[in-house]
Amino acid sequence: MNDKPAETCDPPCPTQQQPEEKPDNFWRLVARATTLGWDLVVPIVGGVLLGRYLDDTFDKEFTWTLSLLLGGVAVAFNNLYAMYIEHSDAEPLATRIRKKHQKGSNKGSKEGEDHAENQQTKNE
Repeated sequence: MNDKPAETCDPPCPTQQQPEEKPDNFWRLVARATTLGWDLVVPIVGGVLLGRYLDDTFDKEFTWTLSLLLGGVAVAFNNLYAMYIEHSDAEPLATRIRKKHQKGSNKGSKEGEDHAENQQTKNE
């Protein structure tokens, strides 16, 4: 009647113990969130603290603080983008731009060849 052995079920029987992956996935998620926090906070806060120190040292109001704050934000976004590329299937922006230019140059050369062939057939 049933060709399957009694101890296996499809889908797995509720009585069978399934290994739980929750602790591993939970700690991996916590590690990613912590890394993301450090990658965003350290450049920004570090830029502000270094900028404040340089402003005090060189008797400026907030020139260095503001400049290094903006630099820290840029570095933080770069870190965020790098993490996104690392953990996703997306291609880096430079690779996508390179592919787009290669397609455009190949398309342009094919159009040029087609145009040249059309000119030759018109002349004949």
